[in-house]
Amino acid sequence: MDYSLINRYLRGEATEKEIEEIFNWIESSPGNKSEFIKYKQAWALTAKSNKNINASWIKVQQQTTGKKQVRFLLQKAMRYAAIFIVALGLGIILQKLISEKNIHQSLPYLQTTSIHAPYGQTANVSLPDGTSIILNSGSTLFYHSNFAEGERTVKLEGEAFFNVTEDSQHPFTVQTELLDLRVYGTSFNVEAYPQDKQVNTTLIEGSLGVISKKGNELVRLVPSENARYDKLASELHVSKVDTSLYTSWKMGIISFKNETLEDIALKIERVYNVEIIISNKKLANELYKGTILRNKPIDQVLEVLGLAASFEYRIIEKTGQPTLIYWD
Repeated sequence: MDYSLINRYLRGEATEKEIEEIFNWIESSPGNKSEFIKYKQAWALTAKSNKNINASWIKVQQQTTGKKQVRFLLQKAMRYAAIFIVALGLGIILQKLISEKNIHQSLPYLQTTSIHAPYGQTANVSLPDGTSIILNSGSTLFYHSNFAEGERTVKLEGEAFFNVTEDSQHPFTVQTELLDLRVYGTSFNVEAYPQDKQVNTTLIEGSLGVISKKGNELVRLVPSENARYDKLASELHVSKVDTSLYTSWKMGIISFKNETLEDIALKIERVYNVEIIISNKKLANELYKGTILRNKPIDQVLEVLGLAASFEYRIIEKTGQPTLIYWD
């Protein structure tokens, strides 16, 4: 392997073709993977110039006589590398290896931060780059420790409103289960709960690319556009919308338009931390539109919704567990 190529990769200067060449070499044998990790440790200690890193690597390779001497050298390098990692983070290389090649087991020093908004609550998040996020109930956001080094990638399970700090040198990416979003300094809403039948992305201002899991840009949204991906049909629909229908939850207003009673029940479950069982299955697919104020007691919400949808409800309190509600 040409180590000048690895140097360019560790500095974030390698092309996609060069990155692929490095990954193929790493995975071709356990010996190559071990050699790469050792080289990376030497690079972390002497990354100021190619001359220093090459000299350091030659020194490691030449210590072939005397097992105690080799062991001491490697232990010392790893000890200082650990200090370097804690102080500055690993940068681009660890993010690439984990997200693109899934070898998390061999690289244990990358830390993941997760923020969770429990059912019945929302959470405000401020990322190291100044991006602000509001998590809706039952949602979780993940990002790696190298985010502050310019790898602005987050993973979302649930719903969140993003106000992304613009940085043309470091693209911001939101990963969901079925789609990714490439952000160009913008504000938008994403609804991507794993148990839902669709993923909704609504752009408020700026520009937003909807990306397939294969890396292809499916569409570039403009303000007031919504991209809805149907999980069952594997189809993407783009339309002009009233954005308030998708962002009003931030102000405690839950809006729904032509949504099934089953989907409305899911929203109520998240907002009020309850479990709803629709006993009358004929009700599940009926479509409704309306508004729920999340500061109202659950019984008042059910009373109004029950009148509109013509169902009766029963509330069963459960100690230490979410309240159980039957819709008959």
